[in-house]
Amino acid sequence: MISMVRMIALFRHPARLLVFSFAAAILVGGGLLTLPAASQGVPIAFLDALFMATSAVCVTGLAVVDPGSTFSYFGQAVLLFLVQIGGLGIATLSTALLLLIGQDISFSSQDAVHDSFALSHRVGLGSLLRQVLIWTLIIEAIGAGLLFLTESQRLPFGQAVWFSVFHSVTAFCNAGFALRPDNLMGDRANAAVILPIALLIILGGLGFSVLAELLRWRVRRWRGLRTPLSLHAKVVLTMTGLLLLLGMIGFAVLERDNLLRDMNFGEALLVSGFASVTPRTAGFNTIDYGQATAATLYFTMVLMLIGGCPGSTAGGIKATTLGVLLALTRARYRGERGIRLFNRNVPEANITKAVWVVALALMMVTVGSILLLAIQIGGPIHAHSGEWSLSLQFEAISALGTTGLSTGITPQLNEGGKMLIMALMFIGRLGPLTIALAIARQKSRPAVSYAEEQVMIG
Repeated sequence: MISMVRMIALFRHPARLLVFSFAAAILVGGGLLTLPAASQGVPIAFLDALFMATSAVCVTGLAVVDPGSTFSYFGQAVLLFLVQIGGLGIATLSTALLLLIGQDISFSSQDAVHDSFALSHRVGLGSLLRQVLIWTLIIEAIGAGLLFLTESQRLPFGQAVWFSVFHSVTAFCNAGFALRPDNLMGDRANAAVILPIALLIILGGLGFSVLAELLRWRVRRWRGLRTPLSLHAKVVLTMTGLLLLLGMIGFAVLERDNLLRDMNFGEALLVSGFASVTPRTAGFNTIDYGQATAATLYFTMVLMLIGGCPGSTAGGIKATTLGVLLALTRARYRGERGIRLFNRNVPEANITKAVWVVALALMMVTVGSILLLAIQIGGPIHAHSGEWSLSLQFEAISALGTTGLSTGITPQLNEGGKMLIMALMFIGRLGPLTIALAIARQKSRPAVSYAEEQVMIG
C-alpha cells in the first residue's frame, strides 16, 4: 500500500510524468518494432528498434535502418504512431488521459501544457486539447491530399494513400522519416512533392499558438476589425522568414560550385529553399549531405541548433531566443538599457532565459560531440577519424536539435555511439519542457543580497 502511494506521488510531479511517459512510449515502441510482424524480413536487433523508437517519439528522424524497406506496414504504422505521439507531445496526451478518467489537473500540470504551446492567454484544457487535435488532423489531412495528387500517378491507390499520409504526418511533426531509400532526393526537382512537405514543416515549426492567433487575426480582418498580432507572433514570423531567406541564400552560395553545379536555376532554387527549411528540425533531405562542403555542414549545424519556434514540434534553442539575443546585442551596442522588439520592451526574465538556454545548448553540444568522438574510437569510423570528425559533430547536433539530418554515418555507429545519440535525442526533445516544469515548481527563497565585486570579461 505504501509503495503504491509512493508511486502515485512520484508520477504527480509533471516533470517526472513527462520523462516517464516518453520513456514508456519509447520502450513499448521499441518492443513492437522487434516483433516479426513489424519487419519485412528478419526482425531487427532490439538496440536498433529502440533507436528507431527514440527517433520517432523525439520526432528526430535519424535512422539506423531504412523504414520503407525494413519495416512492414505494421512496423511503419507503429513508427508513424510514435511520431504522432511525439509531435503532439506526451504532456498533452497525459493531460488528455487524466481528463478522460475524470482526475483533477494540478496547476503545475496546467502550466506545463500551456507552456508547451507557448500560450499568451489562459484557455480551458479541454478546449485546448480539442483545438490542438483538430488543427493537427486538418493540416495533416490537407498535406496528405496534396501529396496524394502526385503519389497516385506513380503508385497503386492503397500505397499512394499510405505514402501520402505517412509523409504528411512526419513532415508536420518535423520527424523526417521517409519510405523511400533516398528520402526525397529522387523528388528534389518535383515541386508538387517538395513544396507541400516544406509548407508542412514550416507550419509544424511555427507553433500552435501562432497558428491559432493567425486564424483569429485573419477572421477579425475579414470582419473589418484592426487588431495587431502579439509580440510573440511577430517575432516568430519575422525570425522564421529571415532564417528561411538567409538559409536559402547561404546554401546557394556555399554549394554553387558543388552540389548545385549541374542544376538549372529552377531546380537549384527548389533545392536551396528546401535545404533552408529542413534544418528547422525536419530531417528530410533532397541532397546527400555526405557530399556537401564543410562550410555547408557548419552552416547547416547553426540552423539545426536554432531550430523552430516555441510550442511547436521543432527542437533547437528556438528562433525567438535568437531574436531576443539579437535585440540584446543591438541594445548593448547602442548603449540602451531596455531591450525592445517591435516597440515593445522585452522582460528581463525573457532575456535571462534566452542567455541561459543558449549557454546550456552550447555546453551540451560541446560535451555531446566530444563524447561521441571518444566513443567511436576503434572500428571503421576511427580509421577515418580526421575526415569523419565533422560528420560526427553534425550527427550530435542533429540529435540534440531533434533534426534528423545526417551525412550517412548513422548506421555505422557502434553500440555506444547509438546509445549516446539516443540520449541526445531524448535530452533535445524533453530538456526544455522538463526544465520549464522544474522551474514552475520551485519555491521562492528568501532574498539574500551579497556584496558586489567586478570580474574581468573579454
